[in-house]
Amino acid sequence: MPATSRLPVIRPGSVFLALICCAAGHAIPVRAEAAKAAVVVPGRIVRLGNVLSLGTAASGIVADLPVRDGMHVEKGQLLVRIECADIEKELDAQKAKLAAVEAALKRVEDGPLPEELAMAAANVEVAVARSEQTDTALKRMAPDSPTTSEAKLDDAKHDARVAAARLEEARAKLSLLRSGSRAEDIAEARFSRDAAEALVGEVSARLSRCSVRAPIAGIVLGTKVTVGQFISAAVPQTLLELIDNDRRGVRADVNERDVSRICLRQSAVVTAESFPGVQVDFVAEGISETLMAATSQEREVREVALASANSSFNWPVGLRVSVRFKACPAD
Repeated sequence: MPATSRLPVIRPGSVFLALICCAAGHAIPVRAEAAKAAVVVPGRIVRLGNVLSLGTAASGIVADLPVRDGMHVEKGQLLVRIECADIEKELDAQKAKLAAVEAALKRVEDGPLPEELAMAAANVEVAVARSEQTDTALKRMAPDSPTTSEAKLDDAKHDARVAAARLEEARAKLSLLRSGSRAEDIAEARFSRDAAEALVGEVSARLSRCSVRAPIAGIVLGTKVTVGQFISAAVPQTLLELIDNDRRGVRADVNERDVSRICLRQSAVVTAESFPGVQVDFVAEGISETLMAATSQEREVREVALASANSSFNWPVGLRVSVRFKACPAD
């Protein structure tokens, strides 16, 4: 009787378990490899720093534009000058008025000059001499003398009274000069000075708006006006844009499916076709909070900002690059 081969008996339950084991054995390595795979995304070179949009509240014609795009400027450097000749003339007039008011205040505060006091004292001496003369003349007249008429006697008495009154007036003027200026006059002169200073400050502030100066040291990103162009305070507009430094960075577009593999302080290597063989190390410094539509493909991406520790890194702004993210730090 021929020998017959016996096939192993396979139970349905064991086949089901085998299939599960095989599936699990293949799935786990695939997921681990996917997690270890590097994230490579496109990006562009950008300038890092705060961008300031500068304008002015003055109205007029752009008279001077001494800067150009990409130019480095220092803090306080003139960027744009508006023609404001009318305000300049007004400021000169207000300064002249202020000088006159200040001179009047000084005269009131200093009081009379020594020469004025000497003149007043001399007037007192003259009044004393005149009073003594009239008194002597009056005493010489005898009321019962045949040569003294009633009319002459009245004139002598009148002259004596006038001389005495003028003496008192001269002495009062001298005393007034010696006492100095009144407190009310000094206060009034100071108020006038303060009002004149306020007007000068107000006109100076309006004139300062005609000169736009750099609030910080930085780079001119772009000018928005030209010489001869009229600008109006009624229609505010940006005259130029300034960035506070010229440090280069990268803006990378990370696909939404790779967002979970990106973190802050994550290292990355940036390369560009324009610089073959060159690799620059970067670190992720910021991740946008929202997804946005990518311009090149129909997908959503999250923008990641990267910075380099190399201060001499100066690839052209706008250059297309490739960003290869490494693994996130353990912490």
